[in-house]
Amino acid sequence: MSNDGALFTFYTLTPLHAGAGEAGEVVDLAIQREKHTEFPVVYSSSLKGSLRWFCDLKDHSATDRIFGKEGAETGAGEVVFTDAKILFFPVRSSEGVFKWVTSPFVLKRFKRDLQFINRAVSELASNENRDDEKGLTFNGGSEIVLEDFALSLNGGARGIDKLASLLPKENQEEIRERLVIVSDNVFKTLVTSATQVIARNVLKEEEKTSENLWYEEVVPADTLFYTVMKPVGRIPANDASSLNQLVRLIKNEILQVGGNETVGYGFVKMSSDLSTIFKEQKRGGENGTTK
Repeated sequence: MSNDGALFTFYTLTPLHAGAGEAGEVVDLAIQREKHTEFPVVYSSSLKGSLRWFCDLKDHSATDRIFGKEGAETGAGEVVFTDAKILFFPVRSSEGVFKWVTSPFVLKRFKRDLQFINRAVSELASNENRDDEKGLTFNGGSEIVLEDFALSLNGGARGIDKLASLLPKENQEEIRERLVIVSDNVFKTLVTSATQVIARNVLKEEEKTSENLWYEEVVPADTLFYTVMKPVGRIPANDASSLNQLVRLIKNEILQVGGNETVGYGFVKMSSDLSTIFKEQKRGGENGTTK
Protein backbone atom coordinates (compact mmCIF):
# COMPACT_ATOMS: atom_id res chain seq x y z
CA MET A 1 0.00 0.00 0.00
CA SER A 2 1.01 3.61 -0.53
CA ASN A 3 2.90 5.45 2.18
CA ASP A 4 2.19 8.90 0.71
CA GLY A 5 -0.65 9.87 3.02
CA ALA A 6 -4.28 10.84 2.72
CA LEU A 7 -6.08 14.13 2.21
CA PHE A 8 -9.59 14.13 3.66
CA THR A 9 -12.27 16.76 3.42
CA PHE A 10 -14.89 17.31 6.04
CA TYR A 11 -18.14 19.12 5.37
CA THR A 12 -19.91 20.81 8.27
CA LEU A 13 -23.50 19.54 8.47
CA THR A 14 -24.18 21.76 11.49
CA PRO A 15 -22.45 24.83 12.94
CA LEU A 16 -19.04 23.94 14.39
CA HIS A 17 -17.39 25.39 17.47
CA ALA A 18 -13.78 24.30 17.91
CA GLY A 19 -12.96 26.69 20.71
CA ALA A 20 -9.82 28.77 20.98
CA GLY A 21 -9.94 28.73 24.78
CA GLU A 22 -9.93 32.50 25.00
CA ALA A 23 -12.33 35.38 24.53
CA GLY A 24 -12.40 37.32 21.30
CA GLU A 25 -12.90 41.05 20.96
CA VAL A 26 -16.64 40.73 20.35
CA VAL A 27 -17.56 37.22 21.51
CA ASP A 28 -16.90 35.39 24.75
CA LEU A 29 -15.98 32.08 23.11
CA ALA A 30 -14.10 32.49 19.83
CA ILE A 31 -13.33 29.77 17.29
CA GLN A 32 -9.84 28.50 16.49
CA ARG A 33 -8.04 30.58 13.88
CA GLU A 34 -4.61 30.57 12.26
CA LYS A 35 -2.49 33.26 13.84
CA HIS A 36 -0.94 34.56 10.61
CA THR A 37 -4.02 34.51 8.33
CA GLU A 38 -6.93 34.70 10.80
CA PHE A 39 -8.64 31.96 8.77
CA PRO A 40 -10.87 29.51 10.68
CA VAL A 41 -9.05 26.25 11.43
CA VAL A 42 -9.51 23.10 13.48
CA TYR A 43 -6.27 22.36 15.32
CA SER A 44 -4.82 18.92 14.79
CA SER A 45 -5.09 18.17 18.52
CA SER A 46 -8.85 18.81 18.45
CA LEU A 47 -9.32 16.78 15.29
CA LYS A 48 -7.19 13.90 16.56
CA GLY A 49 -9.20 13.75 19.79
CA SER A 50 -12.51 13.57 17.91
CA LEU A 51 -11.20 10.93 15.51
CA ARG A 52 -9.80 8.87 18.38
CA TRP A 53 -13.13 8.84 20.20
CA PHE A 54 -14.97 7.86 17.00
CA CYS A 55 -12.52 5.11 16.02
CA ASP A 56 -12.46 3.76 19.57
CA LEU A 57 -16.17 3.06 19.27
CA LYS A 58 -15.76 1.28 15.93
CA ASP A 59 -12.58 -0.73 16.55
CA HIS A 60 -11.03 -0.43 20.00
CA SER A 61 -8.16 -2.76 19.09
CA ALA A 62 -6.77 -0.27 16.55
CA THR A 63 -6.90 2.87 18.71
CA ASP A 64 -3.53 2.75 20.47
CA ARG A 65 -1.65 1.78 17.33
CA ILE A 66 -3.16 4.62 15.28
CA PHE A 67 -3.32 7.38 17.90
CA GLY A 68 -0.83 6.36 20.58
CA LYS A 69 -1.34 5.25 24.19
CA GLU A 70 -2.93 7.36 26.88
CA GLY A 71 -2.61 7.59 30.64
CA ALA A 72 0.31 6.01 32.44
CA GLU A 73 1.37 4.10 29.34
CA THR A 74 3.55 5.86 26.82
CA GLY A 75 3.90 5.31 23.11
CA ALA A 76 3.37 7.48 20.05
CA GLY A 77 0.81 6.60 17.42
CA GLU A 78 1.66 5.67 13.85
CA VAL A 79 -0.30 8.44 12.08
CA VAL A 80 0.58 12.14 11.84
CA PHE A 81 -2.38 14.55 11.93
CA THR A 82 -2.34 18.13 10.65
CA ASP A 83 -4.62 21.12 11.17
CA ALA A 84 -7.85 21.12 9.18
CA LYS A 85 -7.65 24.15 6.88
CA ILE A 86 -10.54 25.94 5.26
CA LEU A 87 -11.21 25.44 1.55
CA PHE A 88 -14.74 26.77 0.89
CA PHE A 89 -16.63 29.23 3.10
CA PRO A 90 -20.42 29.75 2.65
CA VAL A 91 -21.77 33.30 2.45
CA ARG A 92 -25.11 34.96 1.79
CA SER A 93 -25.70 35.72 -1.86
CA SER A 94 -28.05 37.83 -3.93
CA GLU A 95 -28.23 34.88 -6.34
CA GLY A 96 -29.32 31.44 -5.18
CA VAL A 97 -29.45 30.33 -1.56
CA PHE A 98 -25.74 30.87 -0.85
CA LYS A 99 -22.33 30.80 -2.53
CA TRP A 100 -19.04 29.26 -1.54
CA VAL A 101 -16.02 31.53 -1.64
CA THR A 102 -12.36 30.66 -1.88
CA SER A 103 -9.29 32.63 -2.93
CA PRO A 104 -5.99 32.30 -4.85
CA PHE A 105 -4.01 31.89 -1.64
CA VAL A 106 -6.30 29.12 -0.38
CA LEU A 107 -6.11 27.24 -3.69
CA LYS A 108 -2.34 27.54 -3.92
CA ARG A 109 -2.01 26.17 -0.41
CA PHE A 110 -4.43 23.36 -1.22
CA LYS A 111 -2.32 22.41 -4.25
CA ARG A 112 0.83 22.49 -2.12
CA ASP A 113 -0.75 20.15 0.42
CA LEU A 114 -1.72 17.76 -2.39
CA GLN A 115 1.91 17.72 -3.45
CA PHE A 116 2.87 17.00 0.16
CA ILE A 117 1.23 13.58 -0.24
CA ASN A 118 2.57 13.17 -3.79
CA ARG A 119 -0.80 13.88 -5.36
CA ALA A 120 0.21 16.07 -8.31
CA VAL A 121 -2.53 18.09 -10.00
CA SER A 122 -2.58 20.50 -12.89
CA GLU A 123 -2.99 24.20 -12.15
CA LEU A 124 -6.22 24.90 -10.33
CA ALA A 125 -8.44 27.85 -11.05
CA SER A 126 -7.17 31.10 -9.63
CA ASN A 127 -8.29 34.70 -9.70
CA GLU A 128 -5.02 36.46 -10.39
CA ASN A 129 -6.84 39.74 -10.91
CA ARG A 130 -6.12 41.73 -7.76
CA ASP A 131 -9.26 43.83 -8.20
CA ASP A 132 -11.35 43.21 -5.08
CA GLU A 133 -14.51 44.02 -7.02
CA LYS A 134 -14.15 41.06 -9.39
CA GLY A 135 -14.55 37.33 -8.97
CA LEU A 136 -14.35 34.17 -11.05
CA THR A 137 -17.03 31.53 -11.54
CA PHE A 138 -17.38 28.36 -13.60
CA ASN A 139 -20.36 29.60 -15.60
CA GLY A 140 -20.96 32.91 -17.34
CA GLY A 141 -20.40 36.42 -16.05
CA SER A 142 -22.79 38.65 -14.12
CA GLU A 143 -22.98 40.75 -11.02
CA ILE A 144 -23.56 39.44 -7.53
CA VAL A 145 -23.64 40.62 -3.94
CA LEU A 146 -21.86 38.42 -1.40
CA GLU A 147 -22.62 39.63 2.12
CA ASP A 148 -21.77 43.35 1.67
CA PHE A 149 -19.51 42.95 -1.38
CA ALA A 150 -20.85 43.80 -4.83
CA LEU A 151 -18.79 41.87 -7.39
CA SER A 152 -18.73 41.60 -11.15
CA LEU A 153 -18.19 37.97 -12.08
CA ASN A 154 -16.08 36.72 -14.94
CA GLY A 155 -16.88 33.26 -16.28
CA GLY A 156 -14.38 30.89 -17.75
CA ALA A 157 -12.54 29.71 -14.64
CA ARG A 158 -12.30 26.19 -16.06
CA GLY A 159 -9.88 25.17 -13.37
CA ILE A 160 -12.94 25.02 -11.10
CA ASP A 161 -13.95 21.90 -13.02
CA LYS A 162 -10.61 20.29 -12.13
CA LEU A 163 -11.02 21.35 -8.53
CA ALA A 164 -14.53 19.91 -8.38
CA SER A 165 -13.29 16.58 -9.70
CA LEU A 166 -10.97 16.26 -6.68
CA LEU A 167 -13.71 16.81 -4.13
CA PRO A 168 -16.67 14.76 -2.83
CA LYS A 169 -18.69 13.35 -5.70
CA GLU A 170 -22.02 14.36 -4.16
CA ASN A 171 -20.90 18.02 -4.17
CA GLN A 172 -19.19 18.28 -7.57
CA GLU A 173 -22.06 19.77 -9.58
CA GLU A 174 -22.98 22.08 -6.73
CA ILE A 175 -19.37 23.29 -6.57
CA ARG A 176 -19.53 24.28 -10.24
CA GLU A 177 -22.75 26.19 -9.60
CA ARG A 178 -21.90 27.85 -6.28
CA LEU A 179 -18.15 28.46 -6.14
CA VAL A 180 -16.84 32.02 -6.52
CA ILE A 181 -13.12 32.76 -6.42
CA VAL A 182 -12.67 36.14 -4.78
CA SER A 183 -9.53 38.11 -4.01
CA ASP A 184 -7.49 37.20 -0.94
CA ASN A 185 -8.50 40.49 0.69
CA VAL A 186 -12.23 39.84 0.23
CA PHE A 187 -11.87 36.25 1.40
CA LYS A 188 -10.09 37.29 4.59
CA THR A 189 -12.75 39.89 5.34
CA LEU A 190 -15.53 37.35 4.85
CA VAL A 191 -14.04 34.60 7.02
CA THR A 192 -13.31 37.07 9.82
CA SER A 193 -16.61 38.96 9.75
CA ALA A 194 -19.24 36.56 8.36
CA THR A 195 -19.00 33.73 10.87
CA GLN A 196 -22.08 33.02 12.98
CA VAL A 197 -22.35 34.41 16.52
CA ILE A 198 -24.89 32.73 18.78
CA ALA A 199 -26.20 34.07 22.08
CA ARG A 200 -26.54 31.38 24.74
CA ASN A 201 -27.98 31.65 28.21
CA VAL A 202 -28.35 29.78 31.49
CA LEU A 203 -31.60 30.50 33.35
CA LYS A 204 -32.14 30.44 37.09
CA GLU A 205 -34.46 27.51 37.64
CA GLU A 206 -36.92 29.28 39.95
CA GLU A 207 -37.14 32.79 38.51
CA LYS A 208 -36.46 31.83 34.89
CA THR A 209 -34.22 34.86 34.67
CA SER A 210 -30.79 35.09 33.12
CA GLU A 211 -27.96 33.68 35.19
CA ASN A 212 -25.22 33.71 32.60
CA LEU A 213 -25.51 35.19 29.10
CA TRP A 214 -22.63 34.62 26.72
CA TYR A 215 -21.87 34.83 23.00
CA GLU A 216 -20.02 32.15 21.12
CA GLU A 217 -18.72 32.05 17.58
CA VAL A 218 -19.29 29.12 15.25
CA VAL A 219 -18.22 28.19 11.75
CA PRO A 220 -21.46 27.97 9.74
CA ALA A 221 -22.89 24.78 8.32
CA ASP A 222 -21.87 23.99 4.72
CA THR A 223 -18.23 24.96 5.27
CA LEU A 224 -15.61 22.69 3.68
CA PHE A 225 -12.30 21.96 5.43
CA TYR A 226 -9.49 19.60 4.46
CA THR A 227 -6.78 17.84 6.44
CA VAL A 228 -3.62 15.86 5.64
CA MET A 229 -2.73 12.61 7.39
CA LYS A 230 0.54 10.71 6.95
CA PRO A 231 2.31 7.75 8.52
CA VAL A 232 4.99 8.81 10.99
CA GLY A 233 8.54 8.95 9.66
CA ARG A 234 9.72 5.89 11.57
CA ILE A 235 7.21 3.63 9.75
CA PRO A 236 8.85 1.65 6.90
CA ALA A 237 8.09 3.01 3.44
CA ASN A 238 6.11 -0.08 2.47
CA ASP A 239 3.94 -0.07 5.62
CA ALA A 240 1.00 2.33 5.91
CA SER A 241 -1.33 -0.18 7.56
CA SER A 242 -2.36 2.11 10.44
CA LEU A 243 -3.19 4.98 8.12
CA ASN A 244 -5.06 2.66 5.77
CA GLN A 245 -7.07 1.28 8.68
CA LEU A 246 -7.92 4.81 9.82
CA VAL A 247 -9.11 5.67 6.32
CA ARG A 248 -11.35 2.61 6.26
CA LEU A 249 -12.80 3.51 9.67
CA ILE A 250 -13.70 7.14 8.93
CA LYS A 251 -14.32 7.37 5.17
CA ASN A 252 -17.78 8.72 4.36
CA GLU A 253 -18.69 8.71 8.06
CA ILE A 254 -20.44 11.41 10.07
CA LEU A 255 -18.67 12.31 13.29
CA GLN A 256 -18.68 15.10 15.82
CA VAL A 257 -15.83 17.64 16.09
CA GLY A 258 -15.42 20.41 18.66
CA GLY A 259 -17.69 21.33 21.55
CA ASN A 260 -21.42 21.49 22.33
CA GLU A 261 -22.42 18.11 20.93
CA THR A 262 -25.70 18.09 22.88
CA VAL A 263 -26.94 21.24 21.11
CA GLY A 264 -26.06 19.81 17.72
CA TYR A 265 -22.76 21.52 16.99
CA GLY A 266 -19.89 20.02 15.05
CA PHE A 267 -21.41 17.18 13.02
CA VAL A 268 -19.28 16.74 9.90
CA LYS A 269 -19.18 14.38 6.92
CA MET A 270 -15.73 12.92 6.24
CA SER A 271 -14.99 12.32 2.56
CA SER A 272 -12.51 9.76 1.29
CA ASP A 273 -12.64 10.92 -2.33
CA LEU A 274 -9.23 12.50 -1.91
CA SER A 275 -7.83 9.35 -0.34
CA THR A 276 -7.93 7.13 -3.44
CA ILE A 277 -4.17 6.78 -3.36
CA PHE A 278 -3.81 3.13 -2.46
CA LYS A 279 -2.35 0.80 -5.08
CA GLU A 280 -5.31 -1.55 -5.06
CA GLN A 281 -7.62 1.40 -5.70
CA LYS A 282 -5.45 2.55 -8.60
CA ARG A 283 -5.87 -0.94 -10.03
CA GLY A 284 -9.63 -0.52 -9.82
CA GLY A 285 -10.36 -1.87 -6.35
CA GLU A 286 -13.71 -2.04 -4.65
CA ASN A 287 -14.09 1.66 -3.95
CA GLY A 288 -11.44 3.04 -6.27
CA THR A 289 -11.10 4.02 -9.87
CA THR A 290 -8.34 3.26 -12.29
CA LYS A 291 -5.90 6.11 -12.56
